[in-house]
Amino acid sequence: MLGQNMGWGQVINGQVIDRETEEALPYVNIGVVELGIGTVSNRQGVFSLEIPEGEADSALFSAIGYISQKVAIEDLTEKKKVWLAPTSYEMQSFEVLDKGGGRDKTFGIKKGFPAGYTNLASNKPGDEIGTPIKIRKPTYLKSAHFTIDRVSGDSMIYRVNIYEFNDGEIGKNLVSENVLLEGVQKQGVVSVNLTPFELVVSEDVLLTLENIQVDSEEHNSRIGFRYKSVFLRNRNIYGRIGDNSKNVAGEFSEIIQGSALNFYFVGNEL
Repeated sequence: MLGQNMGWGQVINGQVIDRETEEALPYVNIGVVELGIGTVSNRQGVFSLEIPEGEADSALFSAIGYISQKVAIEDLTEKKKVWLAPTSYEMQSFEVLDKGGGRDKTFGIKKGFPAGYTNLASNKPGDEIGTPIKIRKPTYLKSAHFTIDRVSGDSMIYRVNIYEFNDGEIGKNLVSENVLLEGVQKQGVVSVNLTPFELVVSEDVLLTLENIQVDSEEHNSRIGFRYKSVFLRNRNIYGRIGDNSKNVAGEFSEIIQGSALNFYFVGNEL
């Protein structure tokens, strides 16, 4: 049995597996819709989910590049593994004749006098924060960059997500596999190489960081991200709480209006 009675509820432990390769799936989002609670599997696909007994029927498992699946709580307490099937992404395609040619261009807020810094909502897996990036023509994304203003711990793992963004409406995630920002916490600009992922976007996007695992000792709970005022651009900073993440029908909300995080891409317009 995976479930362990805890008086008020139970702890369900298990592992998420790729149905085709039979390999462990890291960083899978797991949420209980009825209760607004969730977690993320670790690097080995292992998860632990604590829920009140008898107050939920199922948990939703979702991962980039895989078909989301609802699993009955009763089944989770009896089985050690959850199997997810891969899905195909239909991406808009462009002929990229020379991805390394041309002059690199910055998309987003790289510099400017900072208005302040902000944190993710909490230190929970699934917490997400992001800023819109203006894209005027098809653009090959070479790298993503994020300015950290405050650190309080040692290590960090974030997932980089890139969503459709149209007049304030946030659409699907354009990333078809995990893009991870991981390493030692440090102030300044931290970067992720995007060239292995062959990403081309043609319209505005929302660039976000999703908390997977951050040094979580009590006094090491927050990382601060720098932002600046951009009132004339009608831009806002968006966020959502992990416990109310995409796995439990949560939505992004505007957390700071008239501002933009110092998040940006470097790439080539095609």
